[in-house]
Amino acid sequence: MAQPGVASRVTLAILWLLLGAAMVAVPVWLGWTSWQAILNGHPAMMVAVIICGLLGFVAVAWSIATLVLGGRQDRFGDPRHPARRSESQIRRRAVLRVVLAIPALIVCGVLVGVLAWTRPYPATASATSAMRSQNNVVVTDKLGWYEMQPARKSQEGKVSKPTTALVFVPGARIDPRAYAALLRPLVQSGYLVAVLKSPFGLATTRPAQAENVLRVHPEIKYWAAGGHSLGGVAAASFADAHPQINALILYASYPEKKLIRTDLKVLSVSGSADGLVTSGEIEATKGDLPASTTYVIIPGAVHSDFGDYGRQPGEGTPTIDHAIAQSHTQQVTTDLLASLAPPASTVKK
Repeated sequence: MAQPGVASRVTLAILWLLLGAAMVAVPVWLGWTSWQAILNGHPAMMVAVIICGLLGFVAVAWSIATLVLGGRQDRFGDPRHPARRSESQIRRRAVLRVVLAIPALIVCGVLVGVLAWTRPYPATASATSAMRSQNNVVVTDKLGWYEMQPARKSQEGKVSKPTTALVFVPGARIDPRAYAALLRPLVQSGYLVAVLKSPFGLATTRPAQAENVLRVHPEIKYWAAGGHSLGGVAAASFADAHPQINALILYASYPEKKLIRTDLKVLSVSGSADGLVTSGEIEATKGDLPASTTYVIIPGAVHSDFGDYGRQPGEGTPTIDHAIAQSHTQQVTTDLLASLAPPASTVKK
């Protein structure tokens, strides 16, 4: 006659074996395909990947041990309690095992699903090469963001510090480094650019993360907040709630709700061939932005033309050269940043 709780023990062991294998396989897959993106992104993703893999090994080992030794353990007890367990004790252990195992299975299953879904789109080689400190651009990698600063010197040999800056929020699940090549020309024009590293590549996980950038740069007088896709949604909310922000820059994006502030300078840049954020969506949300918003539609551009991370499913087919599309974006963005500081002739001495 079978021992009480055998069915639940075996079922749970098989479930943990399958889930444990997935918890090992997903980190291996992420490491094989996106390790550099994870390493250079927010540390939360890397920590979660390591924890998932370790728990997976434990789950596999426990399930195998349970399948092999579980019945003997129930029947003969353990070294500390050599006496044979009673049937009621075995039943209580079986109930406790189920009560503890089901929530743990759910949590671990969610962890695996989140890690698999948030696998980042890695930056291309052209983007990662733009992360080097050279040609009067200094790149600094910080815990929650990286920033690019101009290193131009005046005639007296002193480094001219920027007074205008852009804090930029990447699109969902996109390697933050994917925007380095697009935004580097802004730095070469004299502006500081900080690109956030969102936890798990989702800006909505830390909507006020840009506050850290503003805090460490008190020398900046004029701030623009910008973002791509979901990052633009987060940037819009941040700009609306922080009076320190003078301008909002949206790449293939629109705000989640109508902005309260009407004093913001807003630039909306989108692609006519974008299948993820369409021209119709941009048109339909114009009422959520100030009437003075500048709209730029790049003919033939798609969603991935606002970064360097390869193509995205469903974004459409571009009919414009990627470099040309980015050149248009860089020009209109530079024009907006230049408009934030008053002309030199109007500055009080």
